[in-house]
Amino acid sequence: MSWQMCKAVNKGQETESNLAEKRTSLLTGNPLPMLIYDLETLGFQEVNESATRQYGYNCQEFLKLSLLDICLPEEIPAVLEVVRSPSASVDPEQIWTQVKKDGTHFQVTARANNITYEGRPSRFVVVEDITERRTLHDRLFRMAHHDSLTGLPNRVLLQERMAQAFATADAREHRAAIICMDLDKFKQINDWYGHGVGDECLKHVGTMLTRRLRGMDTVARTGGEEFTVVLGEVESVEAAGRVGSALLQSFGKPMDVDGHKVDLGVSMGIAVYPDHGTDMQELWRNADAAMYRAKRAGGHRFVLVAPDISTAAADSVALAEYMRSMLEERKFCLHYQLQYDLYGKIRGMEALLRLPDQHHGYVSPERFITLAEENGLIHPLGRWVIEETCRQLMQWNVPGREPLRIAVNVSPLQLMRLDFAAEVREILTQSGVNPEWLEMEITERVVLNFDIIAERMKEISAMGIRFAVDDFGTGYSSLQHLHRLPISTVKIDRSFVQRLCEPNSGSYPIVEAIISMGHSLNMQVIAEGVEDKEQMKALQRLGCDAMQGFFLSRPMVETEIEALLGIYSKVAVGY
Repeated sequence: MSWQMCKAVNKGQETESNLAEKRTSLLTGNPLPMLIYDLETLGFQEVNESATRQYGYNCQEFLKLSLLDICLPEEIPAVLEVVRSPSASVDPEQIWTQVKKDGTHFQVTARANNITYEGRPSRFVVVEDITERRTLHDRLFRMAHHDSLTGLPNRVLLQERMAQAFATADAREHRAAIICMDLDKFKQINDWYGHGVGDECLKHVGTMLTRRLRGMDTVARTGGEEFTVVLGEVESVEAAGRVGSALLQSFGKPMDVDGHKVDLGVSMGIAVYPDHGTDMQELWRNADAAMYRAKRAGGHRFVLVAPDISTAAADSVALAEYMRSMLEERKFCLHYQLQYDLYGKIRGMEALLRLPDQHHGYVSPERFITLAEENGLIHPLGRWVIEETCRQLMQWNVPGREPLRIAVNVSPLQLMRLDFAAEVREILTQSGVNPEWLEMEITERVVLNFDIIAERMKEISAMGIRFAVDDFGTGYSSLQHLHRLPISTVKIDRSFVQRLCEPNSGSYPIVEAIISMGHSLNMQVIAEGVEDKEQMKALQRLGCDAMQGFFLSRPMVETEIEALLGIYSKVAVGY
């Protein structure tokens, strides 16, 4: 209605008295600031009460001002350009900064119409204060594009900066580089000093990297202890390597964090555009693959992308696509390795996930499980394992036969999901499995993330499912953590069992201590990797509750287990 009225005024369709009456009705009581200024002098001719409240001037003061008096000095040229325009057109998306009487600034959008006021060509302007909305927008934008802990760009903003760096490199005939970084020993820092110190370490690293690099470079946090750097305008591959070497030296001295001397190393992988490729995602994958190679080589070093690394990254993409198709077609399979107690009776078995190779044999679990955790496939894959195990339990645990228990391996990423317990409960309900038949194996590194996984483990344990700690003895688990978690079984890592009978290996007292500790906490202890009779006899003498390994049973497919289940109650293992 207000714009229609202003247009009517401009066309001179109403008398002066009617115009004055309608103008007063329009301006008075309107919540939006409204102003009329002379197009020649730019002096204000009339303002409403909302405008006086917004700008801090009273009416008499306002009428002594011009339009330029309330504009930010830097914006005056743009304002004059709009004023001199023959039309009253103002971009409704354009944001202007206005100045109050007390000097404070606020942001507005404006709409305008040319009118005739008291016989003079004038402009009627409605102003909307968008300061709060803009502040909220900026805050949300920052949250969406920056890491909440360090304030550094996140993956979303990093990809934009990466694309800009590559475009600039093309335009100026330079190079750009991607450096993927992963902090060494960071999990130990969290375990020794607590997550508060760990968070401060991450902030310290972010600040240090930002100060060491140029303004044209970007430092982003792209994972828990992962950072990615984009270098703009790099002269050569060798120059990118020199930057990597300089950054590596920055981590050479312990950091002073909250009064603690923290010693952090870093593993880096470097890919250079366009020498190592022109596709952004491909380069990123190659740099990431080079970083993992640096970590596997012992850490605290950098590795430049080489042809074999590029091939490995491409192979990972192909394997991920193959895994997705195999999961959709339900062509993954489970093999089962039996566990025996001290008296030769089958205690249960462990379900081992296998991925058939496209040509022959099976893909290494170390390879495809790690990849599944990196690309998020571990969640649907883990659900399939639990569903398939429950199907087998219902098939094998028939009335009249002593029920078997099957252990499944659970990724830490599964336990970190808030809905994991609900997902497990749903599978149990749909399958009808007795929860006591199911055991979940977690690695020792999961135990270290006590605060994250404790609640989830307690929810699942309350259903009747048991938990076992796999590979025990290789990490830094404390008795306190084990005691506070619903853990029923400890599995001694195979590396200790393999050296158990070697003279002066030091494994025997470690295994003895683990067994004693487990029993003191009312836990069962299983030895993994039993490969000969001598190891088996030594474990019997130490009172180990159960054993698992190739000497006792190799992993078997479903049909082999079913054939064995028909006779195992009549024949015991020859101890």
